[in-house]
This record gives sequence, structure tokens and C-alpha cells, in this order.
Amino acid sequence: MAYSGVPLSEWNGSAATDRLHATIQELNATATEQTKEMIRLTRWLVALTLLLAVGLIVQIVLALT
Repeated sequence: MAYSGVPLSEWNGSAATDRLHATIQELNATATEQTKEMIRLTRWLVALTLLLAVGLIVQIVLALT
């Protein structure tokens, strides 16, 4: 039987599966970090919105009195 030069892992797809698995893990880690950052930014937006709402209420009260 002649050696074709193609590793066995390429014939059965295990190397490709391993690379795909590593890529998926890397993308999952990146998505997790992005989600954490989005949650942090959303909390900042909520806090700023509440602060602005308090300022608006103060302005309305001052305008009515």
C-alpha cells in the first residue's frame, strides 16, 4: 500500500473537528466578554436616565411653584 502523504486525521475529519471546536470556544469566550460589557453599559444608561428623570422632576416642581 502506497503512502499518500495525507495524515489519517485529515481523512477522518478529526483535525477539522478539533479546529472547529477551538474556534467555537474562542468565539464563545469573545461573546461572553461582549455580553458583560453590554450589561455594564446598559446599567450606566439606566443610572443616567434615572438621574435625568430626577432633574426633570425638579425642573417641573420649580416651574409649578
